[in-house]
Amino acid sequence: MALLNSSECNCKARSDTAICPTCDAAAPPASQQPIDAVYAAPVSQSPPTARNRAIYILLALFLGIFGVHNFYAGYHGRAVCQLLITLLLGWLLIGVLFTGLWALVEMITVETDASGVQMV
Repeated sequence: MALLNSSECNCKARSDTAICPTCDAAAPPASQQPIDAVYAAPVSQSPPTARNRAIYILLALFLGIFGVHNFYAGYHGRAVCQLLITLLLGWLLIGVLFTGLWALVEMITVETDASGVQMV
């Protein structure tokens, strides 16, 4: 329920009333927005493409300690974490062992990419 200015007495009248309660003048009609302004055209989006699981497994097997397989699947947070652990702790071999085991587990268990699309 909005308030509209009456054209006769410049008082406020409710939009659901036909006349101004003060001066009995007819309230101006409510301005309507064009339909184009209210409803925007839908954005056309292409369906997400499925990633290849074989490529994901090969990347995890050979470059998994650097998180390359997670970059491929769209898991950028995991990938950066694996890369940093390898670069910062790799010279101690703890980082390489940890991220290698992590990549092995992901190679076996991860079946969808970051957008939720099943890998083929």
